[in-house]
Amino acid sequence: MIKQTVKNIVYPLFKSRPDFLIIGAQKSGTTSLYNYLIQHPQIIKNKSWKEVRYFDLPENYAQGMTWYLGNFPSKLQKGNRMTVDSSPNYMYFPHIPNLIKQDLGNIKMIAVLREPVSRAYSAWKMYHSFWTNADVAQNNKKIADTRTFAEAIEQELNNKCAADIYTYDYLARGKYVEQIENYYQYFDKNMLLILNFNDLKNDLESVLNRVCTFLDIEPFSEASLKQLLENKYNVGIKSEKSVEDKQVLEQLKTYFEPYNQQLYTLLGKSYNW
Repeated sequence: MIKQTVKNIVYPLFKSRPDFLIIGAQKSGTTSLYNYLIQHPQIIKNKSWKEVRYFDLPENYAQGMTWYLGNFPSKLQKGNRMTVDSSPNYMYFPHIPNLIKQDLGNIKMIAVLREPVSRAYSAWKMYHSFWTNADVAQNNKKIADTRTFAEAIEQELNNKCAADIYTYDYLARGKYVEQIENYYQYFDKNMLLILNFNDLKNDLESVLNRVCTFLDIEPFSEASLKQLLENKYNVGIKSEKSVEDKQVLEQLKTYFEPYNQQLYTLLGKSYNW
């Protein structure tokens, strides 16, 4: 007990906290953005996988800040560089902004928003592939979605998901206006940089320049930027859709329209989704 208490006091003196967060959205290019940013000379990658998931997994949060800080480089390793926690579930769950403010203070955050219909379909394809792909890891098989896309959407619309079903929330996760408003209750708007997934996909140079300005670091050098553009990740690769899936996707455009309009009003800009 005494040993653990001493560790809790001494550990933060040597370990660095994240300087910024990538909070979401799920299936919106956050992994690509993280991989681009850790190639910047003023940003250092985590000791663990990019998704620390401290604030969204109760079993992780229960281990406290000592556990959380253990996922980042020491202050000596970090030097003057920045560290980042990229966990896309942070944006979705309503209790998380309060925890972040409580534990990390006024930290800068980045959110990438993807057109919600395509985001929902991409998420379903991922979870469905956990069932159809024989080579998937056992942990992922436990959260596989065996339903068709139409079944999954119908059940969520009618609130008929079984009590023990994994929280996919294909539709709820695309109601970005609710999630961003929740963050604005705890943080000033200038602490949250909101990016468009389409820009990340089609105008990477402009997006990275915006991120560097937001983080107050030097822009990527011309040579580094050229290399990044040459090796750009394929974000949101298209695949064939069934006739049934296409019909559901068209219906969802109407479903999301009022939420998108509210988002545009909140942000003062339109994404023309």
